[in-house]
Amino acid sequence: MRDRSHSLFPALLLTLLAGVSVWLDRVTQQEPVARTDKTRHEADFSADKITLHRFDQTGKIQYVLVADSMVHYADDESSELKNPRLNYLNRPEPVWIESRFAAVNKDGSTVHLTDDVLVRRAAHDGKPESTLRTEQMTVWPDDEKMRADKPVTLTQGQTVINAERMESDNIVGEVRLQGQVRGILYRNAPTQKP
Repeated sequence: MRDRSHSLFPALLLTLLAGVSVWLDRVTQQEPVARTDKTRHEADFSADKITLHRFDQTGKIQYVLVADSMVHYADDESSELKNPRLNYLNRPEPVWIESRFAAVNKDGSTVHLTDDVLVRRAAHDGKPESTLRTEQMTVWPDDEKMRADKPVTLTQGQTVINAERMESDNIVGEVRLQGQVRGILYRNAPTQKP
């Protein structure tokens, strides 16, 4: 009996080695599985001369977004806009926001504007037009909120104010200037009573 177990050992070892060799051959001969490389940020489509209308719950236009061109990226569903202009026309005093470049997130809820950002508010209630200039600003279009983490210059008539940062809520009409704030304020001349 002892002689028989010694004679089976080399046969079992050869069978095991043959099995491992066949398995290794099959593993190395398989076709590579196609992978999608999520680290690549490549455009999947582009468009020129775009116009997007956003309506509020009552069916009125909340804002209009116009851009010279748009490039969309499939990996994160983001878009880049060239010369975007965001116009809030549903207010007594319309607001226009423009820049040379913008990056928009997947659902359009956040817009990062860069390069020559200009915000203009039309004259209203006897007040002259207001402007705000900066190099970078984040806008939440649906909430009508804005934030600039770069220096801003705010003007209204002869009034000029400079600040390091700014936050704004267009719906409640609130602007918060932060950091070192400097400016020259001019009051409107009081009207003469007869």
